[in-house]
Amino acid sequence: MPVYAGGEFPKTNIGRQIQTTLIIARYLVKETVQALLAVTSVLLLIFLGRHFARFLADAAAGRIPGELVLQLLTTLTISSLVFLLPVSFYIAILVSFGRMYKDSEITAMAAGGIGTSKILRIMLTMSLVFGLLVALLSLYISPWSVEQGLKIRDFADSQYDLSMLVQGKFQTFGEDRNVFYVENLSKDKDKMQNVFVFTAKDAAVTVYYADSGYQYMDERTGDRFIVLLDGMRYEGVPGQNDFRVYKYQKSAVRVEPKEVRAQFRNVDAKPSDVLWRSADLKDLAEFHWRLAMPISAVIMSLLAVLLSRTSPRQGRYGKLLAGILVYIVYFNLMGIGKTWIKNGLIPAPVGLWWLHLLLGAVVIAMFVRQYGWRYLVVRQKQRI
Repeated sequence: MPVYAGGEFPKTNIGRQIQTTLIIARYLVKETVQALLAVTSVLLLIFLGRHFARFLADAAAGRIPGELVLQLLTTLTISSLVFLLPVSFYIAILVSFGRMYKDSEITAMAAGGIGTSKILRIMLTMSLVFGLLVALLSLYISPWSVEQGLKIRDFADSQYDLSMLVQGKFQTFGEDRNVFYVENLSKDKDKMQNVFVFTAKDAAVTVYYADSGYQYMDERTGDRFIVLLDGMRYEGVPGQNDFRVYKYQKSAVRVEPKEVRAQFRNVDAKPSDVLWRSADLKDLAEFHWRLAMPISAVIMSLLAVLLSRTSPRQGRYGKLLAGILVYIVYFNLMGIGKTWIKNGLIPAPVGLWWLHLLLGAVVIAMFVRQYGWRYLVVRQKQRI
């Protein structure tokens, strides 16, 4: 005899209905979660593949240290989940329910007393739990992850050293107006030949050329220098004829560390409580966008259950293409609504609520079209 937390199920129709509902609920959750993991893995692989190639190209070009590639990819993965998970959940429901309709499992559930209204309640409960996870990601974790990625970039810029050098390429280091070029570089990146350094401060510029050079760090102060050997130095203001030329046997150029900017300089990295209290329309638009992620996950999951209803003759994925088109339209409308908020075309308090209400009305209309008002009212009066 199956048992629950308080002991055995009562030997009544209600007890058997509870037992059946729990079994079906576990089955629906299992099927949906399996499909969710598969779809999320595929989308992450596609999304991160392009960025991983870009990070590797930056590392190869010396723009970022190679050891920071994995950290950047991790922060990008966390921040990308906020919009990948809702669409993955939506597609997972379409796929899993499409298969169950194809195999007549939904029909068998209805014959066992588990109708559409109960299935919708089970999926609503699951989608609410999932929506809370997406809300946590969207409102708190994703902004933190974006800021961490920016800090890693700043750290890479401020910690320029020979490990990031690439021979035969002009590279900036420290402040953006400093340029470095080396024609030949030893394998251990310890020795340089035919070195060119350009530095600028206000209107004046200084150009160094040297036959060879190496990097030196003052252990006491932590300052980094590029030591140049046997070269020429040119100082002056472009456009004027008073340039000074020096010949030297040894000279050192201090690598000015790039100043790390303050936190939250990007709107997508600002904490949600800062956005909510802000009067800037860009901040408010970003806040409504973050809030739309969990709301859309809940509403679209119910829409997916209704869209996935097919006959065995239609095939397992009969409604998948139509469902994806619906999501594309809804997602683009959210983007348009966000732009309208930033431009002041929609009052900030209204935000994207009009779109969520519109989609909610579509879900109700689809349910009524498939089952009728009477089915909805009668089922609400029943109790498990």
